[in-house]
Amino acid sequence: MAFISWERKKTEAGENKAGGKFGSRLALISLVCAVATAIVAPSITTSQKVYQEGDIAPDAVKATRDFLVVDEAATEAQRAEAPLLVPKIYDRATDPLSATLEVLDESFATVKAPPTPTPTPTPPAAEGTELTAPIENKPAEPGNRDPLAASRISKLMEERWSLNISPELAALLTDEANRLELKSLVTAQLAPLFEGGVVANRDLLVGDAGHGSGVIVRGVGGEGEGLLKDLSKITDYDTARKALAGKKVKTVGTLDKLSGLLSAALLTPNLIYNQEETQARREAAAKAVSPILYQVRRGEMIVREGDRVSEVQAKKLVAHAKGEGDGASRWSGYLALMLGLTLLTTLLMEFGRVNIKKVRTGSKDLLFITSLFLVLLLLQRLGLGLGAHLDTGMGDFMRFAMPMGAAFITMRMVLNSETLAIFFLPFTVAAAVGGGLTSGFFIPLIFGGLTGAHLAGGAGKRMDFLKIGLIVGAAQVVGVMLVALHKGSLFTTDALWPMGGAFVGGLVSGLLALSLVPLAETILDYTTDMRLMELASLDHPLLKELLIRAPGSYHHSVVVGTLVKGAAEAIGARAVLAMVAAYYHDIGKIRKPAYFIENQGGGKNPHDKLSPPMSTLVITSHVKDGVELAEKYRLGKDIVDIISQHHGTRLLHYFYDKAKEGARPGVDGVSEVEYSYSGPKPQSREAALVLLADVVEAATRTLPTANQSRVQGAVQTMINRIFAEGQLDECDLSLKDLHQIARSFTLILTGIHHQRIDYPLPVQKEKKEDGDLAKRRQSEGMHGRGEAPQEGEENLKRLGI
Repeated sequence: MAFISWERKKTEAGENKAGGKFGSRLALISLVCAVATAIVAPSITTSQKVYQEGDIAPDAVKATRDFLVVDEAATEAQRAEAPLLVPKIYDRATDPLSATLEVLDESFATVKAPPTPTPTPTPPAAEGTELTAPIENKPAEPGNRDPLAASRISKLMEERWSLNISPELAALLTDEANRLELKSLVTAQLAPLFEGGVVANRDLLVGDAGHGSGVIVRGVGGEGEGLLKDLSKITDYDTARKALAGKKVKTVGTLDKLSGLLSAALLTPNLIYNQEETQARREAAAKAVSPILYQVRRGEMIVREGDRVSEVQAKKLVAHAKGEGDGASRWSGYLALMLGLTLLTTLLMEFGRVNIKKVRTGSKDLLFITSLFLVLLLLQRLGLGLGAHLDTGMGDFMRFAMPMGAAFITMRMVLNSETLAIFFLPFTVAAAVGGGLTSGFFIPLIFGGLTGAHLAGGAGKRMDFLKIGLIVGAAQVVGVMLVALHKGSLFTTDALWPMGGAFVGGLVSGLLALSLVPLAETILDYTTDMRLMELASLDHPLLKELLIRAPGSYHHSVVVGTLVKGAAEAIGARAVLAMVAAYYHDIGKIRKPAYFIENQGGGKNPHDKLSPPMSTLVITSHVKDGVELAEKYRLGKDIVDIISQHHGTRLLHYFYDKAKEGARPGVDGVSEVEYSYSGPKPQSREAALVLLADVVEAATRTLPTANQSRVQGAVQTMINRIFAEGQLDECDLSLKDLHQIARSFTLILTGIHHQRIDYPLPVQKEKKEDGDLAKRRQSEGMHGRGEAPQEGEENLKRLGI
């Protein structure tokens, strides 16, 4: 009952202590899951499922929300149409008729008017006579017109407007009244044309006038802008000239004919096409066109698995990916993944901590696990980012070539399979999300991870990592092939890139783990089996020094190592750790080897001159000295712990009894604590094995006859004694384990102390040799120059030397 009560108290205390650390574990897991989510965040969206037109979709993609897709073809068509809807810009000349008539007036002004006749002098009127009428200047008669003026007019018409007029018409135009009449005729002909508008090319106006929308007419400088839709009144320049000129004649003889020809010569376009402004407005109209969108409903199948991606589907996938990466949809996806990973990891970790003995969730272990996972997730993100800039085949290769299996190999090597089993699923989920959340990536990852974790349990040499990498690569290839077989693409070239990437990823996983394991050993002071195999070499400086300075302790340590290895294998403990720790458990005896019985060789015992307390101090100090040497040579925390625990808190009975015998009754008190090791008691099964083997090996050496029954009795007696002392209370050994340990110890010790046949020395008989034989041997020189055989030569011959 007392034992049960003590166990209950210990369990409750442990649970309370663990409960106190739950908050810190949850905080750490939440932080790590948040960082992991940030790393794999770009892959939460469908960005990994954007395919090019013509690709074969490896997975079906369904819209997770309503979103709009830009109809690029329709948008481009509208952008091409928009400039055509912008009317052309024409600048109207300011009062072209006045400018034209002014040109005509200036031209005639160059021709001098005929001379005015000199009035006839009037005799002075008589004084008191009044002029009743002014003197009239009558125009000259036609016969009296200035012939030079007519010549100048003819020359003007010919040089200025290329018109050949008759002399009579030229003479007629010397008269101001006739010139005014000509001007009036020209005005009547040009005014309606300028009013309606004259353009240089009416075909250009009508052919591209904004699809019938008219033209924009504005004043010079952009003033008075207005849309002119009725283009019927606008006249083509060449057409108007031909209409004004009429039928061609060699010599113009009438005023009417001259007015038509002169109007045609004076006519200029008064609507000028402004190409620069028109082009600028049309470009602005094209840029102002908004994208044309159409809606994709939530749940709509964008592309089915195995379909060839069309142009429209490719555009939908791009729009879906962009939308998934923005706004509330993105943040809700991030939050869901972070909470899911946190909850999954916490539940598995707490389940393993409570129900699985070997699960390691200490602060150092969690730091190692989370750091390992985050580093590999970051490496995956960098690789996928590089693959996104490559073509589809190389992108698939990079996705599967990521060495995610290195996490499982490293974790199995550094920790144990139980801890790996707990954290396997959360990391696999995170890595699968980072790889695109497809079965094509998830299944090979599971195959490779489990294979690597299984093989890593037996790795002890560095070359083993290369073998593990090759096998993991093959396992991942099998996973890719199964997925391809399910999709019906196994025998296509599309499956080659993922298969190649999966194999490379497995190989790199093994090689990367080879680098990560030593880092964990150095930075976090882990002791892996690979490190233990290096320490197991008997060429280690500490073991060499132990062999030289304390040969008895060295031999004892080797035998203890043999015992604990066999027992550890029998109960499922870490055999390599137990064996190597046994090799080093007595290295503290290097400093005072003569004080330990196995190194005295039958000589004097120094303890005969020491008091019991001093002898106890010398004997127990080898534990402290061993810990110091182990830390100095960086043997690792696991070995240091076993060295400090390999005697537990056992009592040194010999010196305790000796002290009690020498104590004065009622005066000197003898405490067991003063004659006991300081501990602690063994905290692990490996430490308990070293303690048991240490005691059992020493006990069996004192047996006078080491047959199987005596060895078995000694083994059982010592194990029962240690169990009764309570030295095994703080480790996880069960009664079944103790029976298996006793059986293993008995088997090995019986083999070590087995009885041997007592081979008698051969009886030497003197034989008389005849003279001929003696002479013959002497002549052959068998003993070298006839010398007699040396003492012991016969024995050397029997040994074959």
